[in-house]
Amino acid sequence: MPLTETKMNIRKLIYFLLIGIPILGILITPYAILNTMVSLKYETENITDCVSNVSGENLCDTIRNLKILFAVCVLLLFMLIYFRKRILKPNLK
Repeated sequence: MPLTETKMNIRKLIYFLLIGIPILGILITPYAILNTMVSLKYETENITDCVSNVSGENLCDTIRNLKILFAVCVLLLFMLIYFRKRILKPNLK
């Protein structure tokens, strides 16, 4: 019987680690978007330019990718919370 409790504890640990990943993404990506927008303002000649004069990186693509990453993190977090019981329920056969 202790073997099933150990499996359940490991399953809970993995689940909460998986919950932590999108939470970290949700907390970090707005800061990264804001940081890239500041770079876009000060590292380009015109307001319509997207390529940085300092690094040569396309900052508009970076902002778009960070927005997509934020949306994926939110979606993943909601899915993990919604399917919590199904994920944590032990498979009894």
